[in-house]
Amino acid sequence: MKSISSHLSVMLSVFVLLFCLQFANVINKIVDEYADKITNDYSIVIVSSIEIKEEDLKKQISEVTSLSEISSKKILDRLKNDMSSKNLALLQVALPKFYTIKLGVMPNQKNIQEIKTKLGAISSITRIETFAKTHEKIFKMFLILQTTAYVFTTFIALISMLLIFKQVRIWVYEHNRRMSIMSLFGASFFMKSAMLYRMAIVDSVLSALLVSVFYFILPKISMVQAFAESLGITLPQFNIIYEGGALMGGAFLFSIFAVTLVSQKIGRA
Repeated sequence: MKSISSHLSVMLSVFVLLFCLQFANVINKIVDEYADKITNDYSIVIVSSIEIKEEDLKKQISEVTSLSEISSKKILDRLKNDMSSKNLALLQVALPKFYTIKLGVMPNQKNIQEIKTKLGAISSITRIETFAKTHEKIFKMFLILQTTAYVFTTFIALISMLLIFKQVRIWVYEHNRRMSIMSLFGASFFMKSAMLYRMAIVDSVLSALLVSVFYFILPKISMVQAFAESLGITLPQFNIIYEGGALMGGAFLFSIFAVTLVSQKIGRA
């Protein structure tokens, strides 16, 4: 029973550690995806008295990726029954040009102001609408969430690591007599610690497997999908080969590091 409890202690600590690390990774992916979504949806509207060419605008403002003209056909169609064809033709010539500008990245308030200043320097442009405040507020909320996730992960990771080191220290003391006898027969450090390595590696890899299964299944649960859709986000799919392999590898290396560090420290004491 004591042996099962000690194994569960390591497994739970490693599980929490890996769970938090993967959680921070998921939050990071969500924020990056949302930033791309905002960038794709975001546009600046300008009004110009003359036609503007995309190539010329890109030369002046490097952040611009595309320039699209907004058709005035709908406006003219509404006035078709109220105006003569001659007046309608004159109005069409007199109407300014409306354009939407797409940017390569989601700019912050300072960048938007710089872009607005550059656009304002073009004499033909009479009006500029950036519509940036709403997008920026939402994006800042996601950045706060991302920072909170990193702080939370760091805090929990430190506690989990301390618990793992403590449990490995207990294992070392429990097997100290056997290790001392092996030392008398000239056994190497790794041979004496083989059992400790085996226990730590098995527990850590099992924990990594459980974390991988959890994050693989989570995005496929309909209730979780519905909740994510209500927030306007898409949960990233867990890559069982790449991310699962990274968790397994990280757990394996950390277990070896923990046993080696604790064993050598106690051995020198």
